[in-house]
Amino acid sequence: PAVGTSLGWSVEKLAETVLWIVRRTTGSQSLPVSYKLVSVSELLSRQRSPCCSSLTWSTSHYRERAREAEQALPNHKALPRTQLLLIGFLCDGRISGQCNGCLRLRDVTGSVHCEVLNSSPLWLGKLMLLPTWNYIPQNALGKELGGYLELIDSPVCVTSGPTELDPGEMLNEVIGVRKAARILRQSGRGCVCVCGEVRVVCPLLVIAGKCFFCFILAEEDASVPILDPECVHWRQCVCVGQSVCITALRVCSVRGWAGHRVLSVTPCSHLRLNPHTEEQRDNTHSQSDTLAQSDSHTQSQIETQSDTMDADPPARRKVSKIISYRGLITSVLNAEAGLYEIDGKVGLCLAYQPQRKLSGGLRPGAEIELQNVHFLFRPTPFGPDAMLCLCLRSSVCVRAFSPLRSKISTPRSDSPLLCYLLERNLGVSEYLWLCYCHTALTERLCPRWVCEARVCVVAGRLLQFALGEEEKRGKQKRDIYREMIQDPHTCPLTEYSVSRPHVSVCSLKELCDWMEKECWESLSLSSLVPPSAPYLAHAQLNPLLCWSTHTLLLRSCSTHTLCPPLLVGVLEASSSRASVRLMDQTAAVDCVCVESSQSGDQLATINTAWLGCLVCIRNCTLVMERFLKTDFPSWKHLDQQRYITHKHCRVYIQVCVKDMHILSPSASMTIFSSEGKREGEGGRREGHNKKNRDRSNYSNGPDDAEGSASMMSVPCVTLLLRVDTKQGVAFRNLQTANQTQGLKLSFTVKVTCLGDVQRWDRDPRNEPMEEREGAGGERKMELQFVDSSVRWFPLLQPGSVYRLTALNTEDVSVLCGSTVPAKGAVTLLSSPSLLVQPQWRMHTLTQLLACVCVCISEQSVEQGLRVRLTLQDSEAPDRSLQVYLDLSHMPYIPGLIPGATVLLHDFQRKVSVVKNVYCWSLPVSCVTVTGLGSLKPRPPPPMMHLGQWAPGRAGQSIVGRVRSHVVCVLSLQLKWVCSFCGSVFKQSVCTRTCPPCDSNTGIFQAEAKVAVEDGTGEAQVWFSTETVAELLSLAATDWEGLQRHVRVRGHLRVYARGRNMVCDVDPDDPLVQYLCCLCSSSAVCRQFTLTCRLRSHKPAKGQLRKVCRGEREFLTKFPQALQLHCTHIHTIHSAP
Repeated sequence: PAVGTSLGWSVEKLAETVLWIVRRTTGSQSLPVSYKLVSVSELLSRQRSPCCSSLTWSTSHYRERAREAEQALPNHKALPRTQLLLIGFLCDGRISGQCNGCLRLRDVTGSVHCEVLNSSPLWLGKLMLLPTWNYIPQNALGKELGGYLELIDSPVCVTSGPTELDPGEMLNEVIGVRKAARILRQSGRGCVCVCGEVRVVCPLLVIAGKCFFCFILAEEDASVPILDPECVHWRQCVCVGQSVCITALRVCSVRGWAGHRVLSVTPCSHLRLNPHTEEQRDNTHSQSDTLAQSDSHTQSQIETQSDTMDADPPARRKVSKIISYRGLITSVLNAEAGLYEIDGKVGLCLAYQPQRKLSGGLRPGAEIELQNVHFLFRPTPFGPDAMLCLCLRSSVCVRAFSPLRSKISTPRSDSPLLCYLLERNLGVSEYLWLCYCHTALTERLCPRWVCEARVCVVAGRLLQFALGEEEKRGKQKRDIYREMIQDPHTCPLTEYSVSRPHVSVCSLKELCDWMEKECWESLSLSSLVPPSAPYLAHAQLNPLLCWSTHTLLLRSCSTHTLCPPLLVGVLEASSSRASVRLMDQTAAVDCVCVESSQSGDQLATINTAWLGCLVCIRNCTLVMERFLKTDFPSWKHLDQQRYITHKHCRVYIQVCVKDMHILSPSASMTIFSSEGKREGEGGRREGHNKKNRDRSNYSNGPDDAEGSASMMSVPCVTLLLRVDTKQGVAFRNLQTANQTQGLKLSFTVKVTCLGDVQRWDRDPRNEPMEEREGAGGERKMELQFVDSSVRWFPLLQPGSVYRLTALNTEDVSVLCGSTVPAKGAVTLLSSPSLLVQPQWRMHTLTQLLACVCVCISEQSVEQGLRVRLTLQDSEAPDRSLQVYLDLSHMPYIPGLIPGATVLLHDFQRKVSVVKNVYCWSLPVSCVTVTGLGSLKPRPPPPMMHLGQWAPGRAGQSIVGRVRSHVVCVLSLQLKWVCSFCGSVFKQSVCTRTCPPCDSNTGIFQAEAKVAVEDGTGEAQVWFSTETVAELLSLAATDWEGLQRHVRVRGHLRVYARGRNMVCDVDPDDPLVQYLCCLCSSSAVCRQFTLTCRLRSHKPAKGQLRKVCRGEREFLTKFPQALQLHCTHIHTIHSAP
């Protein structure tokens, strides 16, 4: 009954025929009674999992087949076997009016799509028994698509055997391809019968609702194209290499290919396949031979091109080669993008052909044959080295269906990736990069920030950004008829760019892991210590190693590929770190963000509109800070890791706002961009709007859902305020409502309210200020930020105007603040305070005002989270200041690296015992990084005269260069001391006895005091160990020999008495006499150029001295000589 009575047969006769066909198929007179005959509807509704069925397989044959398949692909299991029989009519859909070239098995209950290995035009409309088949159900997004059949063996005709075509007298008029090609060049009419070998088979195309395909017959060097709009089911019958005969072909012109003619199939045409060529083709293309030939062919291609590929620049264009290949599908990389893997090493791209219906049998384990396919070598580093790409002239045929169960990926006819490929006419390198980017963004951003339907849009914008100016160049549109028919063949795959764009999308987890690894791999302890390291004691050496930094530019880092990386993430404010962070679903990294002003200076601010924006960063600085606890006895032990007791690192990035490219703006950024475009606010914002001009019409970014909801009729109250001062974030003992008392992160901001609290029926966000918001006059207020509210700390800067918004309320009193009531004659000095709630929002309205900053020249970390910064005045580079930070009760401040520009608020000024001025942080102190670390070399200190350094006119911690002459050496001290206790080290033993010291590590130290003059004044200059050897003009060998002689004594000091150098101990010792002569020689008393700094700022008292003048004595008060410390000695030739 499922077949119906259309055959005109009785049920009994049909049943007898089916039984006879079954016996003939199985080759046995016994019936397979365990098999059940099912209808198409029963198969589609009841069979939920993939399966296979065969009348001809034995149990041992099935198990052997399954074992071999599972061994070939160990990650997959074989299809389970069922015992079902299927009988139905094979049709091409013309009865239902959907003739698309696909075969379907039909009975009165329904129809199911069929994939076949070798089809015949004689099967159409016949009642067929399917002896061996696979059933693959298809379910996508909760919708049942019915699935499809894979016919492993040819169907068996039930009614009567297929009859061969008998064209009668027409076969006497068969012409060859050469004659047919001449007919095309003439204007004759009529139908012809052509016989030839199939050279090209093109895929099915649907244009303006009309389905057709093309194939080319060839004979030696002649070829003729044939257009088939009538019998599209022939597409599964013709294969490259077959000899065919086609009747009733007529000459016609192609509308889209002017000036050319083709042969077209008519409704009266018939196709006859030559069985001899079919058998010959099957024999010559056996699986083992063809696989070996294809593998050797591809391997030779790789070997011939790999030698020249490595040295090629990324922008090089190459020409693809057209080959044939036969292999096994081992993986489905991306079904929607048309990407597969063959033989575990070759990529397959079907994106430049129309999408195949369902999966088309392209499952892991299927054996396929490719004809006229383009071979590309390394078009992108994000895929296999060898890529096979199909154009409209290529064909793919399944030669053996997969016996394995695999995850079914149903291709979408409206795949966003394929649509983008057609819209933009992308090259294969660009398309493969787009697919790689799409996969990466899906893993890292979907669904938290970007919905699945919008991932391709974001990937497309990222591709445009990565291509830059190259993307704007015009691209030639595809001509389908030229691509399919014309010789010589040209298509988008004929030429391809190598690795374009030459960038990679790096996840934040990969970046952080790479930075931590690079942080320790780049560590060289010997590079962290100064040249004077051999002369430093234990207590001096180890503090120099406890903190160090390593910086790299993002484009110079290679995380997992050889391509420069791009960072993609969403900007969010972190409440736990009080910083701005770049986030994706894999990790988050702190960002030190600054903004450039119109004058080119960097400002310590980032607009709140950037929060929630999906951004891409190409240029930034990677900062890796190392923190070590060490116990090295001396510099000789720096190569021994056992003296490192603890280590950890901190990684973050530094970026300028202009280097952040918006892929998807937040709702506030859309307002900010459109407002800047409308008002034309200068170069910085106008330049930013140009990049985002087209994005204002797109759907917003990651906070769209929140933004769209708040922009609707949601009541809120707002307060306009200007930030005056800001305290630093610290752990303070606080207690808020409904919370226990304890240490909490908090900070306070003193603001000036610019008007009264206003009611709104919607969220105004960062829209321009309205006139009513400024009504009410100015008043002072303190804002308290506690716990999660501290996320606003890096976004609030003094001088900027913000709008504070409280949503879902119309009560203006929530933003009015509270005051302490005054009693009696008490005068209230404090301003009203307001505790900022976590759900409230801040929006930037104006730019930051300019401020004076200082630069960090060096940094050292002390124990107990105390940091000492050496700051250099930005207006006077020769002046510096020491700043001590206590970070034990506050989060660590990122960005404090050499070269950074910082702004200090509320620091305590102190004066040391020697009258040096320094600053010390308080719990309310605030440090803001306003400029990123600069790698530019410092300018040399200025040339100065000693008269400028006279007492009373000296600058604070001033450094300068002096050209002077050594008058005499006042003292010279050489000694060996214990590295741990500092006692004299003699004969390789520490001389300390109470308490005894068992250290066996000694270091050599030297110190000299020299009188110099330059004609404007005199000074006493102190030389430390690293400069004494150059002062004495001693070579390296002489200096080492001197140290060995002093090691025996332990300590030696010579000094000036009158015009001679003397020593208190053993003046006749040869070493003492040598040093006395050396200090008085012209080799020392010569002209130098010295880099010096003031040794002390403590005002010295004058010394009373007796001066004889004839017979009279005068008691005169002489001021103490200027005390300088030499840091570097220049040769006289290097002095300007």
